[in-house]
Amino acid sequence: GVEGTGLAFIVFTEAITKMPIAPLWSILFFIMLFCLGLSSMFGNMEGVLVPLMDLQILPKKWPKEVITGTICAVSFLIAFIFVLNSGNYWLALFDNFAGSIPLLIIAFCEMFAVVYIYGID
Repeated sequence: GVEGTGLAFIVFTEAITKMPIAPLWSILFFIMLFCLGLSSMFGNMEGVLVPLMDLQILPKKWPKEVITGTICAVSFLIAFIFVLNSGNYWLALFDNFAGSIPLLIIAFCEMFAVVYIYGID
């Protein structure tokens, strides 16, 4: 079956062209995709920033805006692999392998850290 980016950009787009007032629905659909991506990035940035600041890994004298900008710039540079000619292959690689065993290992390590560093209470 169709999954991933093919579902959003091929199947749904084809279905939208069959609807009445197709141009309006197309605009709304792609605005929705943009908003979903943008809101996901806010959540991802918070997920990186909060632990870095709570654990005091970075110096306290650095303003939060500088840390946020630096992490955004690093994320921007890392994201370049997905927009190169081989980007679709990288996306398939991450999609197929990052959400299985590595994710379980990371979740176990987080659970271990919470229990033994912060305590069960």
